[in-house]
Amino acid sequence: MNDKTKNKLSLYSSIILLLLSILLFILIFLNNWYRDQILDSLFIFAIGIDLLLFIFFSILIIASIIIIVLKKKYINFINIIILIISAGLFLFFPFRETKVKYEVNKYESIRLEIIEKIIKKELTPDSYGNVVLPNKYKKVSTSGEVHVYQNNEKGRLISFWVFLGMMSGSYEVMYSTGGEELIKDNESGHPIRSIEKLKDKWYYVGTDY
Repeated sequence: MNDKTKNKLSLYSSIILLLLSILLFILIFLNNWYRDQILDSLFIFAIGIDLLLFIFFSILIIASIIIIVLKKKYINFINIIILIISAGLFLFFPFRETKVKYEVNKYESIRLEIIEKIIKKELTPDSYGNVVLPNKYKKVSTSGEVHVYQNNEKGRLISFWVFLGMMSGSYEVMYSTGGEELIKDNESGHPIRSIEKLKDKWYYVGTDY
């Protein structure tokens, strides 16, 4: 095999690694953006997905370093930069909070429609306060349900699930006509960890368990 052919193969290898690094970046973004949905519906497989992404990451970064050292193909530094950004994205970017703030505007009209149906008793909660949403509304609450804490003339407090945790705490987007005070007044057996106002009447609430 002559040098020209070797150089071509080396270049092709670098391009393939670059494309795979970009693919991994996209997969990491999607995995984290839809993390709560994955945990809610595919809890057993969530750790497996993370493990596969880690293995994919390790193979790509080792291959890129080897090509840089042995083949002197410095284009592979781009791969390493992309992989480092991917790792930083996975470890440090606040996906859940970012998604919540994006969706509070995107889904506001649909959520208000649901609330109106609850007020008019077109959607009714069970004895625990849970309302199973029709299929066309399920996308606005991770579990496909909303929880009605209060629904009377004194105030409306209705929760859309972001993450319904078991031992790691839960997160909700709450519609509250009485602000933070109404949320605190309706605190159940799960202590409130944090309350962040997203916009008028909408709050992002974290609870313990």
